[in-house]
Amino acid sequence: MSKASFNENKPDLKIGVFLCRCGGNISDTIDMEKLRSSVNAEVVEEFENLCSINGRKIIRDNIIQKNLDRVVVAACSPITHEKTFQKYVNPLNPYLLEMANIREQCSWVNPDNNTATEKAISLVNAAIEKVKYSQPLDPILRKTPKTAAVIGGGISGISASLSLARQGIKTCLIEEEPTIGGSMVKVGKLFSPEKLAEECAMCLLNPLVNEAVQHKNIKIMTNTTLKAAERRAGNFNLLIENKARKVIEDRCISCGSCAEVCPVEVDDSWNEGMTIRKAIYKPFPQAVPDVYTIDPENCKECGKCQDTCRMNAIDLSMEGEVIPITAGSVVIATGHKTFDMSKRPEYSYGRHKDIVTQMELARIMGVNGPTKGKLLKPSDGQVPQRVVMIQCVGSRDEKPGGRKYCSKVCCMVAIKHANVIKQHYPDTDVIICYTDMRTPGMYEKYFKYAQSNEVRLIRGRPGEIEEKNGIFIVRLEDTLSREPMEIETDLVVLSTAMEPSEGTIEVSNILDVGLTEELFVKEKHSKIKPVATEVEGIYVCGTAQGPKDITDSIVQANAAAAKVSELINGGVELEPFVATIDNSKCNLCKKCIDVCKYKAAFIQDDVLNVDPVSCIGCGACLWECENNAIEIMGQTDEQILSMITGMLKDKKPGETRIITFLDSVGYISADNIGINKINVPSSIRIIKIPSMNRIMPKHILHAFNMGADGIIMGEYPYNPMYSKTKERIKGLKKELLKNNIDPDRLAFYKVYIPYFRGLANRFNEFDTEIRCLEEN
Repeated sequence: MSKASFNENKPDLKIGVFLCRCGGNISDTIDMEKLRSSVNAEVVEEFENLCSINGRKIIRDNIIQKNLDRVVVAACSPITHEKTFQKYVNPLNPYLLEMANIREQCSWVNPDNNTATEKAISLVNAAIEKVKYSQPLDPILRKTPKTAAVIGGGISGISASLSLARQGIKTCLIEEEPTIGGSMVKVGKLFSPEKLAEECAMCLLNPLVNEAVQHKNIKIMTNTTLKAAERRAGNFNLLIENKARKVIEDRCISCGSCAEVCPVEVDDSWNEGMTIRKAIYKPFPQAVPDVYTIDPENCKECGKCQDTCRMNAIDLSMEGEVIPITAGSVVIATGHKTFDMSKRPEYSYGRHKDIVTQMELARIMGVNGPTKGKLLKPSDGQVPQRVVMIQCVGSRDEKPGGRKYCSKVCCMVAIKHANVIKQHYPDTDVIICYTDMRTPGMYEKYFKYAQSNEVRLIRGRPGEIEEKNGIFIVRLEDTLSREPMEIETDLVVLSTAMEPSEGTIEVSNILDVGLTEELFVKEKHSKIKPVATEVEGIYVCGTAQGPKDITDSIVQANAAAAKVSELINGGVELEPFVATIDNSKCNLCKKCIDVCKYKAAFIQDDVLNVDPVSCIGCGACLWECENNAIEIMGQTDEQILSMITGMLKDKKPGETRIITFLDSVGYISADNIGINKINVPSSIRIIKIPSMNRIMPKHILHAFNMGADGIIMGEYPYNPMYSKTKERIKGLKKELLKNNIDPDRLAFYKVYIPYFRGLANRFNEFDTEIRCLEEN
C-alpha cells in the first residue's frame, strides 16, 4: 500500500486536545510548551491534574463553549483513567474520546527531554488522527437470568453457591466427583490466624454442606462434568454430562452391604492411597449425597452387589445423560492438584512408604483416617522418633518441571502439623527444613507458638534423601551457617506445590477463559477485578485462580457471588468493540463461524449474526472474510491506519521508529515498565489492539510505507485465539517478502504482565537489531 492509497481527506472536525502535567510526572520530562505548540487542533489546553474536578470543568466548558466534536486527552494510561475521562467528555459520546499515554509509555521510560518530547508529539498526533475516525457508540446492555452455575464442589464452590442462593439466585452446583467437599474434607484439622488451637475441618464444613443440600435455590449435581458451552445474548448455554452412578439415590440407605460382598479392591483416594476400598463405595462417612457409587473403571459387573441390595437400589444398566442448562453467570471453582513427585526422584517418594506428603500426613492424623488419628509410620505402625518436613517441594523451583511461584499455604500447613505432633507426641522431634518461612499477618502468632513447642527449623532445602538400614538420611546445606548437614530421621514429610487441576484447564478451554502462564484461571485485573475473568459473566474463586488457603478461598467465593449478583441485578454493560456484519456483502460462507473460538458468529434465518456479548473484537474473522463484510467497531481499518500515520508522519531523516502492537496484557506489561521507570528506546510507539489477529497485511505494509523501521507484535500466549496468531505472523512475514521488505523487521513476542522487564529487554534488543539493519 502506498502512502497515497490511504485516504488523507480527514473529516473537518473541531478537536480539543487537553494536556496533563500530572504533578510533574509528565511535565518534568516533557517540554510541555513545545508539545503544546506542535499540536494542530481547535483547542489546546494544559492543566496540572486533568483527572481532578477542576480538570473535568475545563474539558466540559471547552466542549460546550467551543462546540467541540472530538476530544484527545494526553495524560496517563487509559487502563487507569479512560473511564474517568469518558465521563468528563459528557455531553459528547464517551467513545469520541481518545487518550495518548504520555506518562507510563513516554515520560517514565524516556528520561531524555528531547526524545521524550518528540515521542509525546507523535503519540498525541496519532490520537488526533484516530479520533477523527471515531464514531458515537453505545455500550452493549443485556439483562441476564437469575440463575448461575458453579463448577466445582469444594469449599469455594459451596460457599459461592450458598451466597448466591441466599440472594435468591437459582444455582446449579456441578462437581465431577461422587461427593462435594473437595480437599477440605481430607485435611483433618484447621486453624485460624487468631487462634492457637486446631479445629475439626469436617465440623466446620458440615453445616455449610447441610445448608447447601437443603437450600431450595441450590441443585447439586455430582458425578457431573461440563462438556460444552456457548453464550447467546447474555446467557450461558451449558451441556453437562451426568455420569451413571449405577446406584439409585432415592433408594440407597447407605447400609454398606453391597461393599461387603464386592470382590474388587482398589486404592482409596480418600486416604491418599494408604488404604483400600471396594469398587462400590462411599467416598467417606459424611459424603454428600449419602449414597454409594460404583467405580466404572474397576467394577467387574459381577452382580453380587445388586443381588445383596435389599432396597433394589443398584442398577448396573444405568447410563449417564447429557443435560442442557442455562445460566446467567458461571463461577469457576475447580480447585487444584498437588505436584507430581515423579519429577523429583531425589526425594525417593514412592520408593519408601515412610516418605509422605503433607496431605498424606493429614490423613494419617485425621480421626477418620487410616490410623484413626494416631501418628504411625506407614511401614511398621510405629510412632516416629523424628519427623523431618521439607518445604518448597516443586514450589519456588527453577528446575525443569518445577513451579516458580510460592504455593502460599505450605509453611502454615507444615507448622500446623508440627504443632499437632508436638501436642500429642512431645517426645517426637520435629524439624522443618525451609527456604523462607512465610507466615503473613496474624499467622506469625501461630508460627511463634510452634517455636515455643520446640519445633526446630533449619534454613536450607534438602537436595537428597538416602535410606540406610531403615533410617533416612536427609542431606542439605544450612544456608545460615553455610555448612553441609545430614539429618537422620524415620519419617519424611514433603510439602508439595499446588498446581492447577486438570478440571481447571478443561473448563477454561470449554468456556474460552484465559489462563495464566502457570495455567490457573486468569483474572481480568489482579487488583481492580480480582474475581472477574476476561469473559463477562464468568468469575473465578479458590485455588482455580491460584494457590491460597481456605480463608482466602471463602472470601474470594463470596466476592465472586457478589459480582454475579451485581451482574444479574444490574445487567451486563459491555464495551461496543465487537464485530459487525454488512449482510449485503456476506455470502454465508461460514468461515468466520469456523474460526471464532468465542462462538460469537452464528446464522439465524439465513442471516449471519454476531452475539455482541460473546464477541471480543479479536478480528480473526476478518482474515477469513473474502468479501470484506466484517468490521470491528472502535478498531476500524481507518482508525488503525490513521494511528500509524500519526505516529510516523513527523519522522525525521535518520530517526528510528518502531510501531508496536500490543494486546491488553502486553499493554499492561508496557505500563508496568513505565511504573517501574525502566528505560526503553524512544523509537518504540505502542498501539493497543484486542488481538494480533486484528492486524492485517494492509496495516503492516502501510506502516513500512509510512517509514516505520520495524514492527513488534506482542500477545499473551494463553488466550483462546493465540494458535491463530502464530499462523497470521507467518502469513505477514511472507507478505513482507513479496513486497521486498526484510521479514526480520517484523518481530513477534509473547507477553506476560509479571515479566515486564523481559518485554523492556526485548524492546531494547529489537531496537539494536533494527539499527544494525539500517547500518548494513
